[in-house]
Amino acid sequence: MKSKNITDDIFRYVVQLPEDRIADLTIKKLAERFKLSRCHISRTFHSERKMTLATFIKHQKLLRAERQLLRDQNLTVKALATNLGYADCQYFISRFKEHWGESPGRYRKLVND
Repeated sequence: MKSKNITDDIFRYVVQLPEDRIADLTIKKLAERFKLSRCHISRTFHSERKMTLATFIKHQKLLRAERQLLRDQNLTVKALATNLGYADCQYFISRFKEHWGESPGRYRKLVND
């Protein structure tokens, strides 16, 4: 399998992963799924996509956080953080704010007003 195909396969797999399975997604689990070493898939992904695999996974979690936040008005930020595999709610809030420019609660309010 060519490197490009591995990268594309990993990309598709992560993007299509159901929301309830992204919380525990790790590079190690991807390596096991694709029967490759962690170093190989990380290096290949970075080379092809110009972003680390860890950053890509983080971005996917934050995209799903936005969708869940806007879809379910009753979902608390703490529950959202837990759903996405963040053990520390404050860490999740800081990552969300870094990505979207606002805290999750404020983002929801701004988008829904």
